[in-house]
Amino acid sequence: MSNYQRAAIALLFLLGSIFSLVVDTGSQAKTGTPISASTQTTAIRCGRLIDGKSPGAISNAVILIGGDRITAVGPDLEIPRAARVIDLSHATVLPGLIDAHTHLTYHCDAWPNESTAVTAIYAAENARRTLEAGFTTVRNLGADAGVDFALRDAINRGTSPGPRIVASGVPLIRSSSAAAGTHMSARIAALRQAVRKNIAAGANVIKIFVTAGAGGGNAILFTEEEIRAVVEEASKANLKVAAHAHGTEGIKAAVRAGVASVEHCSYLDDEAIKLMIAHHTAMVPTLYLPNHYLARRDKFDFDHSRWRALVDLRNQTPRNFLKALAAGVWIVMGSDAVAGLHGENAKELEWMVKSGMTSEQAIHAATVDAAQLLGWQDRVGTIDPGKFADLIAVAGDPLSDIGELQRVAFVMKGGVMIKNELGAK
Repeated sequence: MSNYQRAAIALLFLLGSIFSLVVDTGSQAKTGTPISASTQTTAIRCGRLIDGKSPGAISNAVILIGGDRITAVGPDLEIPRAARVIDLSHATVLPGLIDAHTHLTYHCDAWPNESTAVTAIYAAENARRTLEAGFTTVRNLGADAGVDFALRDAINRGTSPGPRIVASGVPLIRSSSAAAGTHMSARIAALRQAVRKNIAAGANVIKIFVTAGAGGGNAILFTEEEIRAVVEEASKANLKVAAHAHGTEGIKAAVRAGVASVEHCSYLDDEAIKLMIAHHTAMVPTLYLPNHYLARRDKFDFDHSRWRALVDLRNQTPRNFLKALAAGVWIVMGSDAVAGLHGENAKELEWMVKSGMTSEQAIHAATVDAAQLLGWQDRVGTIDPGKFADLIAVAGDPLSDIGELQRVAFVMKGGVMIKNELGAK
């Protein structure tokens, strides 16, 4: 039996316990108990609507939903007589949020040689937490043994709760000395084969580690020529490439090679900023992550150099983020949600605002811009007719307090009410 099959079986076993809680379609949704999409038209009355397109918020808007799709939206829209009405007239409604960098398989109770089945169970729980926090779509950048593919497929079938997943599978990574003495043509051939293998396994995006993790210095693990070969091979299947790069030279090599996004961008310089603008490369800054690790030292077994590097990242990245923002770099929200961060993804939005963005810019980065990076702008990211009915609501105004998005009280995915703490009916 393959690891992919084991992961799928683990998810199916998990399913029985999760969905034994599902109530009938007339009941109010509680956390973790989705209600099926109604066959009748659903109308949502919005107190304020942030639709992802218009500046500010629209008052007294109505969203009409048929099945899993939005059919109409506008202020004071006429509601069909037979429609089911959900009253959010005292709340702010937004598109479902998108996190462009997650790790759903990571958890704090991991141990060496953990079985695929155990990882799958934790991943399913992390996916549920992420969805209930208002993130209806994620890009998962790195998982072993096909667990992310199995989870994505279970969610798509409706047999496990979670966000829509763009999954990378196993990332491309090697030590700086692994290819020493190997001819470049052989290295490129091996990389192309690795990309094809990931695509055949079910990848929606390819991830490559261009530099090492925090504390890894500025060494480049892959040359610009190698990265370009990865981009070319992925493009044959219409897939994009996300490049992990903290170091300056790695960032620039990745951008010149044509990747769609650079994750972290911790030590980008002025030249890197100009390159990112010229190539329209997305920056996914993961600002909150060092703070997450440093606040939970007891949970992570890092050596002294890694902790020192995380302190440096915490101090350095906000300054570089502000420089990139002021210059006009395309910035997309990604939390790098690792162990302990699932369901708290919106803390990244808080740190984007702390580091210089307006709340409206941060929301845009987690909706419209993230959808464009994923290549899903035709289905998510804005509240538009024809797109999935992926909606969230908060009691307050996230344009004046971005922290409201850490208190999401209503979640709908594909017309299905996932969470309702607003008493909406």
